[in-house]
Amino acid sequence: MKSLFIKTMTYSLLLLLFASCKKDETKTVAGNGTAPVLTASQNNLVLSADHAAQTATVLNWSASSFGYSADIAYAVQIDSAGKNFKAPKEVALAGLLTKTFTVAEINDLANQLGLTSGVAGKVEVRVKASISDKYTPAYSNVLALTVTPYLVVINYPSLYVPGSYQGWDPKSAAKISSVNDDKAYEGYVNFPDATTDFKFTSQGDWNGINYGTSTPGILNAGGGDNLHVDGAGYYRIKADTKALTYSLTKTVWAVIGSATGSWDNETLMTYDATAKVWTITKALTAGEFKFRANGSYDINFGDDKGKPKYGGDNIKVAADGNYKITLNLSVPGNYAYSVTKL
Repeated sequence: MKSLFIKTMTYSLLLLLFASCKKDETKTVAGNGTAPVLTASQNNLVLSADHAAQTATVLNWSASSFGYSADIAYAVQIDSAGKNFKAPKEVALAGLLTKTFTVAEINDLANQLGLTSGVAGKVEVRVKASISDKYTPAYSNVLALTVTPYLVVINYPSLYVPGSYQGWDPKSAAKISSVNDDKAYEGYVNFPDATTDFKFTSQGDWNGINYGTSTPGILNAGGGDNLHVDGAGYYRIKADTKALTYSLTKTVWAVIGSATGSWDNETLMTYDATAKVWTITKALTAGEFKFRANGSYDINFGDDKGKPKYGGDNIKVAADGNYKITLNLSVPGNYAYSVTKL
């Protein structure tokens, strides 16, 4: 009987202890995070390949709080001005409260965003603070940066195009390149004169293989007559040194799409011979567009990860506004475009 009493008392005490523990348990629930305060050491960045390893700017921000002790992960987000961070480039930084960007790092991001080399472009930067995918991130204030990037040129195998349009100097001549290193070359060259004679050379002088022609459209690897074209203009030039063929197509570029007005009517661009780019300043609406030549889609550029690609995806415009659009085909194999809200 005594044993039964002791067991009953022990069980009752355990129930009381368990109930007491449940009453003392405090649940902590994360709240909305406080917005970090972001600052930059430099806001106007003129970048140069010669200073690629140097510091471009230093970003610092205050710590966010979600209401209780937790590991907060930060990330710097950067996007073209006016795109409202719809698809920003993001640099994850774990729990750090600062990020030093080198010239090369900022230039890489600027090129990914499609900024035009040598031209000042507007970007926006903010910091994202988060603790889990289950909770809404907190975002800092937005900083505006002006970035003038440089083009990171990939030196593909190339042919030089010396001719009457530039004094027959191979070293300073325009080039066409073989991106796949398969003897098939392509590039764009502006011929400003009514008639132009030229040749292809395998190096920046006359000591290599010099390609002329004996029959239009056919290359002569021993030299031959000068290649010839009638009519000033911006030409797409293709050459195949394996098949010994070449072609020239005069191009006039335009933009077309829902963002520019409609997919039925294009808007012509203007060629800037000094900057060697096609440009247009135009009011755009949220939508999509492409670049196309000569009023058809036989030669057209869409997007591929921020770079122009033949037949690529439609280029998206996130918001209505006045934009400067630039298409740069002056560096073979390294084509670029930009869409900058003004």
